[in-house]
Amino acid sequence: MMRAFKISALALGLFVAACAGTSLATVATDADNLATGLAAAAKDMRAANVLSAAQLVQVDNALSAVQAASGALASAATKSAQQTQVEQLAGGVNAMVAALSAVPTLPAPVPEIMAAASVMLPVLESAVGIVTPVAVAASGMTPAQADAILAANAAEFRAGG
Repeated sequence: MMRAFKISALALGLFVAACAGTSLATVATDADNLATGLAAAAKDMRAANVLSAAQLVQVDNALSAVQAASGALASAATKSAQQTQVEQLAGGVNAMVAALSAVPTLPAPVPEIMAAASVMLPVLESAVGIVTPVAVAASGMTPAQADAILAANAAEFRAGG
């Protein structure tokens, strides 16, 4: 089962508030890194053979939703369209987390990638003007660390790793 790690609500709140003026290009890049990082996690889980057939379908469906929303976000022209895509992206991430919650042991770096994705969701939401309550997030990592983890795993995945 995935474990929740604590992050300072104040630190997350300050970071999220700072993201309110983030450019669409940055949001699109962060969303693409999140989607590609999750694709890397899915590849690692397949290689480790830790998912049932039903869990694989759930993960694949959730990943498809995240990737579609991430791709659409890059071309979203209005604030409303941006918000819709980020909400769909969040729904896909949450579905993936739910699908993996019953897996007793996930291979590295899957737990780290999933935690980073959970940390980045409120950052992306805030950047497009979605107001969400600041919760004590799931990882013990800062949003900057989460962004770096997702970017590194995305780059490795894109390079064929």
